[in-house]
Amino acid sequence: MVGFLRYTWLMFQVTTGEFSGPLDKLLELIEAKKLDITQVSLAEVTGDFIIYVESLKVSAPSSGDGADEHADTRVLAEFLVVASQLILIKSKMLVPDAPISDEEQETIIDLERRLKLYRELKPLFVVLKATWASSPRLFSRQAYAAMAPMFYPAPNATPEALVNAMTHLVSSLGSLATEKETIEHQIISLEEKITELLTTITERAQTFSDVVSQKSRQESVVLFLALLHLLRDHRLSAQQDGIFNDIAIQKV
Repeated sequence: MVGFLRYTWLMFQVTTGEFSGPLDKLLELIEAKKLDITQVSLAEVTGDFIIYVESLKVSAPSSGDGADEHADTRVLAEFLVVASQLILIKSKMLVPDAPISDEEQETIIDLERRLKLYRELKPLFVVLKATWASSPRLFSRQAYAAMAPMFYPAPNATPEALVNAMTHLVSSLGSLATEKETIEHQIISLEEKITELLTTITERAQTFSDVVSQKSRQESVVLFLALLHLLRDHRLSAQQDGIFNDIAIQKV
């Protein structure tokens, strides 16, 4: 039951105005390309998903009755979480031998599993919405349908007992508060790494392993993406003699 509630919470996304939940958008991109849900397909639509995230505008939640035309920070945070998972998957595809932790591997598997489950349940959402919109429904015991509403308090439901019960309930809520932990992450800019790579690579050919020496795994991944951009723009040339061999890089 706990697992079911966890997946229900992870899959349910509120649609506000022109924005929909990240799983819904991700499934839309995959189905548009007629792909099965696999890690390869998730990597393939990473770019399209990130472009969509960048198009979202952030503003404070609307306090009026009209629909807010901007995404609030909570909605955008949901998209960024999925975007980070997609970048992890794409990085794993680009650098197959890059080590990843058990937690990161579980994150990849979990996203694939959630997306498959969302695809199966999504048609049911339409049916439930149509059923509920057709007419509000109330279920009760037919024997009491004609009776006026009544309230029968228990004999021991005195004002003092109710006050004590509410006081105990309020005091116990403190133990249910979610613990908060601040996690600091270094933001690595792709543009900065492109500039760094152009500065590092001289006229003499250098290997990619030398470039990423003493670098963190996250920084190494961004440097590899920077290399791909520079190869595309014909600003650098690269040669790899065999699968998983080191890459020789040289200025064009």
